[in-house]
Amino acid sequence: MGLINGPVLVEDTCLCFNAFSELPGPYVKWFLKALGVKQFHKLLAGFEDKSAQAVCTFAYCEGPGHEPIVFQGRTDGKIVEARGPTDFGWDACFEYDGQTYAEMPKEEKNKISHRGRALAKLTEWLKADV
Repeated sequence: MGLINGPVLVEDTCLCFNAFSELPGPYVKWFLKALGVKQFHKLLAGFEDKSAQAVCTFAYCEGPGHEPIVFQGRTDGKIVEARGPTDFGWDACFEYDGQTYAEMPKEEKNKISHRGRALAKLTEWLKADV
């Protein structure tokens, strides 16, 4: 396996339940795979606190010898029973301001989402660095 000797951009998304001290975090994919999106909310059935944070992190590095620069976006919400289309990860279970991500028009979701916020920070940095 060879090394990349140039710029690299990576992205990761987490879903952090406050009742679980930020789990499932980066392991959310496996929790969803095991439970399915329609059962996902039941993880918090025994907890009053249904609050959660959607977190997206982009990391950019110029290459060898350079430190990565991290751009993170967070959106506070809560975990609810699935509403809306269930074809995109946990969007149907994450509610922000009365609507799940899955129920929102894409334009609205992109303005407030964790990924949209992280991407805005990255874009701002790229524009300033040019």
